Amino acid sequence: MSKTAGVVVTIALALTGCGGGGGSAAAGALSSPTAVSGTAAKGIIKQARVLACRIVDGAPEPDLSCATGTTGNDGSFRVAFGDGYTGPAMVKIMASAASTMMDESTGTDIAYNMTMRAVVPSVSSATTVYVTPFSEMAASAVSTTTIDATKISQSIAAVQAVMSSLGIDLSVMPMVDLKDDGANPAMLTMQTNMVKQLSRIALAAKNSSLLTDANGVPCNAAGTTASQQIACAVSAMAGVMNSYISSDATKSATMLAALSGQNATGIRMSVINANGTLGTQIVDMTSAASMQSAMQNAGMSISTAANTVNVMMGGMH
Repeated sequence: MSKTAGVVVTIALALTGCGGGGGSAAAGALSSPTAVSGTAAKGIIKQARVLACRIVDGAPEPDLSCATGTTGNDGSFRVAFGDGYTGPAMVKIMASAASTMMDESTGTDIAYNMTMRAVVPSVSSATTVYVTPFSEMAASAVSTTTIDATKISQSIAAVQAVMSSLGIDLSVMPMVDLKDDGANPAMLTMQTNMVKQLSRIALAAKNSSLLTDANGVPCNAAGTTASQQIACAVSAMAGVMNSYISSDATKSATMLAALSGQNATGIRMSVINANGTLGTQIVDMTSAASMQSAMQNAGMSISTAANTVNVMMGGMH
């Protein structure tokens, strides 16, 4: 499995959809269904439409032919290709009448009014993908050319290079999973860092005039809603990519300045508690004491929290 496929999702997966007719299966298609599972987050995205689309002749197939599903209230999804498709794919998280996303800076659910995507080099019997603003950057980058597995991998690598100063890895779950009580501090560190950077997007969308729309208007212009500001910020981030292998240096620097300038305090951090339930902890992500308290509140043992949090804080960006 490629790095993009990520770690195995350990939360409950939501509705399963079957692929419609009209899609082209890969030459090596299996006789049994293949599936794409994962989590959608810019805060957690709930009750949004999910499409998993085969890449046919270098482009995503029409939406009506894609495998379909819905994100759960934990942001999870699972969609299946009934024809056993094993080639490259694009996952789309699309707005519906009931879809919301959590604003990590306030803890409230606001309207989800955009589309975010992720691209997968190859689908297997159990493929995992995380759909975030960072995966949208990669999807936007590769969409500038004829899409294939190699270019998808290159676009993901290009985005991770641009975001390296913030420690972004597209294969990392966009929430903190404590079910193993800190048995893997390195993974918890990466998950916590991912949540921190996602929260910075919400903060930058509201607080920074550096992120702008296509016309140069700041995302936080007077009269805009939080949903509009975040959608604008996500679009601005995707806009830094010139192609599947390169980015605009000036736009990249501006975006990184907008994000890194945000102080991630008072963040509502999504956590899979030690007992397997999904919860939210209010945390100052710059404070070890605050992080340790949050981990213990989520069910991590005191002794483990004391040791693990030191690793986590040292590895966040």
